Amino acid sequence: MDWELSFLEALSNWGVGNSSMAWLSWIMSVITNSCEFILIWIIVAIVFLCVKKTRKCGVVLACAIVLFALLFNEELIKNVVGRIRPLYLDDSRSTTILTNLQNTNYFFQSGESPIFGLFEYPKETSYSFMSGHTFGSFMCATIIYKYFHKAGIGCFVFAVLVGFSRLYFGVHFPTDVIIGMLMGILIGITILCFDKELSPLFIKLRDRIKAKREAKQNA
Repeated sequence: MDWELSFLEALSNWGVGNSSMAWLSWIMSVITNSCEFILIWIIVAIVFLCVKKTRKCGVVLACAIVLFALLFNEELIKNVVGRIRPLYLDDSRSTTILTNLQNTNYFFQSGESPIFGLFEYPKETSYSFMSGHTFGSFMCATIIYKYFHKAGIGCFVFAVLVGFSRLYFGVHFPTDVIIGMLMGILIGITILCFDKELSPLFIKLRDRIKAKREAKQNA
């Protein structure tokens, strides 16, 4: 943890605490906000489901997102581990990281309503391990890569930037991001092992919904 705090402090002083890097802070905030509640991946899944060519990938992606929502949440993993975020440790380096955020007019303080493009740092009651943004991004990137290599590579690049953004703002330890990355890839691969079973389930569900709609219209 000692080296992690030193790294995060140096990164914070170079980035958030440096007024000349405001442009990078804005980019990082847009990236990290886009993955809040894995919003951008939900949008991608919906788009994929609406297009015939990408529908199979969309089905698997949607199932993965549902699994993510059920298994990866504050009550399960983060509260079980209970790792305090680097912002709130009783350490001078943590104080520096938090002060850099608080002294920057560019950001909202915790508890206020975030606006897209402005970073809202997490509350003191939230825990650090592991990075949900990184986990979800690498899981979805792994799935997309299976079906569309070129798009998948782009998604992996974006996922790396997501992980870096969490370090940039000092809200996660490097090990939180690394474990999130590895677990995201592992879960993505695991879900892909069942992709043949997921498509028929989706078709049955779609047909049932369609049948119910038709029944209501004919009633």
